[in-house]
Amino acid sequence: MEEEDIQLDKEGIDDSVIAEEAQGETIKKLRQKVKDAEGKAKEHLDNWQRAQAEFVNLRKRDEEAQTQFVKFAKGEVLSELIPVLDALSSAVSHGEKSVEPIQNLFLKILKQHGLEEIDPLGEAFDPRLHEAVGVIPTTKEDEDHKVLEVFQKGYIMSGKTLRPAKVRIGEFTH
Repeated sequence: MEEEDIQLDKEGIDDSVIAEEAQGETIKKLRQKVKDAEGKAKEHLDNWQRAQAEFVNLRKRDEEAQTQFVKFAKGEVLSELIPVLDALSSAVSHGEKSVEPIQNLFLKILKQHGLEEIDPLGEAFDPRLHEAVGVIPTTKEDEDHKVLEVFQKGYIMSGKTLRPAKVRIGEFTH
């Protein structure tokens, strides 16, 4: 064994130098492993954050879809109640004053649920809100294409026309 020690000494390499080189190589490998682990951790964090954002967006889209569905369903129900409102209005216009408080209460409840009357008298004709059922000749140029008579009220809810107002519009004649 002494010969081996002597041989190592002869070559100028001693055990402590070999140990230091081995430690240096181990440190290099450990640093690389730490760097790789940090890269993986960042990748996992990015993926997690992306998944979190997608989940939040999905939840928002789902809530919006539910809101739209509720509006649609409410609009359908309100559309079916409009003829009842028409009947009450007709009764009041024919002198049935006892029905007027019921009509007012019913209209108030429908308005609380988003129903709005379209009162287009004097407004410019808008085919999205009005249905022209006739024309009235007029000599007044400012009455051209204006609603001059309303046959049936129209209703909207949340910007959607549930029933267009039936109207007659002015037509300017020279």
